[in-house]
Amino acid sequence: MRTYLLYFFIFSIITISSSSQSNSIYPQNYFRNPLNIPIQLSANFGELRSNHFHMGLDMRTMGKENLPLYAPADGYISRAKIGQNGFGRAIYISHPNGYTTLYAHLNRFYDALENFIHQKQYDDESWEQDVTFTSTMFLVQKGQFIAYTGSTGASEAPHLHFEIRDTKTDKNINPLLFGFDITDKIPPVIYGLYWYDRRYSTYQSNPATIVLSGKKGEYTSGSNTVKVSSPLISLGIRAEDKSSNSPFLFGIYRAELWLDDSLINAFTLNNISYKDTRYSNACIDYSKWKTSGIYIQHLSFLPGNFLSIFDNVGSNGVIILTDTLPHNINIAVSDAYGNTSNVNVKMQFDGSLQLPYSYPQNAKMLLPDQENNVTGNNVEIRFSKFAFYDVVPFLWYEQNNFGINKASAFITLYNPTVPVHDNFSISIKTTFALNDTLRERTVMQLVSGNTKSTVKGDWKGDWMTARFNRFGTVQLLIDTVPPVIQISGWKDGQKFSGATKTLRLLCKDDVDDVTDFRAELDGKWLLFEQKGNIFTYRFDEHCMAGNHQLNVMVKDIAGNTTQKTFSFVK
Repeated sequence: MRTYLLYFFIFSIITISSSSQSNSIYPQNYFRNPLNIPIQLSANFGELRSNHFHMGLDMRTMGKENLPLYAPADGYISRAKIGQNGFGRAIYISHPNGYTTLYAHLNRFYDALENFIHQKQYDDESWEQDVTFTSTMFLVQKGQFIAYTGSTGASEAPHLHFEIRDTKTDKNINPLLFGFDITDKIPPVIYGLYWYDRRYSTYQSNPATIVLSGKKGEYTSGSNTVKVSSPLISLGIRAEDKSSNSPFLFGIYRAELWLDDSLINAFTLNNISYKDTRYSNACIDYSKWKTSGIYIQHLSFLPGNFLSIFDNVGSNGVIILTDTLPHNINIAVSDAYGNTSNVNVKMQFDGSLQLPYSYPQNAKMLLPDQENNVTGNNVEIRFSKFAFYDVVPFLWYEQNNFGINKASAFITLYNPTVPVHDNFSISIKTTFALNDTLRERTVMQLVSGNTKSTVKGDWKGDWMTARFNRFGTVQLLIDTVPPVIQISGWKDGQKFSGATKTLRLLCKDDVDDVTDFRAELDGKWLLFEQKGNIFTYRFDEHCMAGNHQLNVMVKDIAGNTTQKTFSFVK
């Protein structure tokens, strides 16, 4: 198996990346600042996040909500979206120059759009909306007020998330390439350099630290030659960017790797689509990030990384040092304004230092760029050809655990510190008889670190099938406990004064989030918005003065339902 892996990686070395970074010139000063305060960033494009790159700019709003937001150029509102996660409330504007701008985490749209969406929510009896518009419905001019900023969706503090996309391809472009007035004269900071033994999978080879010294854009290993124990290595770097007008740290824009004056790999974080952003997990030492929170970015591309950010340089960045001579390694790390930090080290292979890794004898080697299947006594798993970025020495364990509310064996799927790119299919055999009514209340739950994912899978005979995109422990569970509905900040039967503007409810479940929520005021659907487990109604024209009865129904993933009725006077 070791010989096969060596050939596998040598083959990947000579594979030429089919993608190259475009040198397109983006329009300068076409878009104005969408806020009426100077731009100060809290996050930039390409910054590394959990399972994705940050795909725009986060603009600070002085810690406040409800700052006015303005159209940065002429165009029309082509889409408006409302949801509890992700962008929260968002507006998309299509512009005649071929770009679309996006504004997320908003509190309220401008009146014409807000009133249209509000009516559609009641017509559809759905708070969540994703509406597209024709080019004549909501025209906007440069500088026109379009919304108020906020902190809706997956936002932890008030700010504006701003994106620029190519309208035709829907790929996100780094907004800092469009000439916004943001001063930056500081080069990226290099915190660490590491090497990996690429005779083995990066999920098996731990990073070895290369000690650096230096600052202000110039770093070196000094006069010492770095000796490595493998003739086949790759490098990883820990770096962040700084801006002249912000205390925050940001992601880098571009990195180049040079071996003896030859460019052997480079990437530029630009022109990325949302469907590909999960490939960020292939661009980092995922295991290191999961265990320590540290981002080490690979200066090579793994065999299962199909993200189109790499230069076409004829190499994947894996370094061959079989001649045992010292070699010059140069790394250039840049931000979007061209500020660059350089790392210069000498490296040499020393065969006397070799310490071979070993793979568990019972591991099943799952390979990138091909379908992989695993079959056990109580579990069957099917992975797509895109599932893995590198070779995974997969192990799984099946343990009988048929206690209260358990409906299958307890399955351990390898290690949560190894990423899976897309959804894999897992089938688990139940202990229930075919006619057992508890099957109707059985769910599959996967626990990965602090994250729980619960799915109402599909039955076929004695097997339930569901889909997940991470490793962890998984089991069939019986859920017969209905969700809970609790009043938050008011009392049943309360008489509301004119100053009170909201009703809040806390709706939660013991297994996972509630999946269905419906509220009716005096028998008619009522608009509640959701953030986490909190559901909020903001008094509108559908609640007139007088006595009212509020009926609420919630349902969990297993199908358990709770209904409650409250009364109040407005």
